Amino acid sequence: MSTKFFLAGMSAGFIATAATAADLNSADAPQPLPPQSAVADIIDDWGGGYVGVVGGGAVGEVETQTGSGTLFSETPLRGGMAGVTAGYNIQNGNMVYGVEADVSWARIKGDKACEGFPSQTCRYELGWQGTARARIGVTMDRTLLYVTGGLAVAEGKGGVDPIVGAIDGDDKQTYFGYVAGVGAEYAMTDALRFKAEYLYTDYRSRTSPLGTVSPLDSYKSDPSSHLFRVGVNYRF
Repeated sequence: MSTKFFLAGMSAGFIATAATAADLNSADAPQPLPPQSAVADIIDDWGGGYVGVVGGGAVGEVETQTGSGTLFSETPLRGGMAGVTAGYNIQNGNMVYGVEADVSWARIKGDKACEGFPSQTCRYELGWQGTARARIGVTMDRTLLYVTGGLAVAEGKGGVDPIVGAIDGDDKQTYFGYVAGVGAEYAMTDALRFKAEYLYTDYRSRTSPLGTVSPLDSYKSDPSSHLFRVGVNYRF
């Protein structure tokens, strides 16, 4: 009799244990986390479009010559800028190919005594700036290292203080040139990317017509700048 009760108890315990195991294997049980390699693959995806914000500082120089080629001023420039950016990437293995455009408000300016006119100050300022660039990079886990280059455009304003004699005007020009640089991006999440980059811009010279800065001569200005920027991109 006691043996029958013992076997019955053993059977009931076995059935309960099997039922518990089945419940743990059901769809309602907590699922295991994906392996780290799968998470890394998601973060390492750099393809698609993105928008972002960017800001930083700049140093540069503008060389101004008279129409006859005489040096009038070499004015150092420094200041800051902030803007917006948008781009699109295509990824092939660990190589990333993309295009990017940005436009920024800038205040990069300086002044210096004019050559041959030590009592007067030549001043210059680069205002808004924009670039349209290609990017080529290589991924290393969450990091993208890239080189970039393309076209640049900016507004420049120059003048002389105080107004004395023949030199009596200001001038504003739109400059076109090229831009080249390097940068790095880090994937904080699948969507948010932090970047830091260096860009060199060199603009083609523009001539202020006779009568704008001086009624006696035209003036040719040739600005360039070094931009150091950081930003955050949102990938969608």
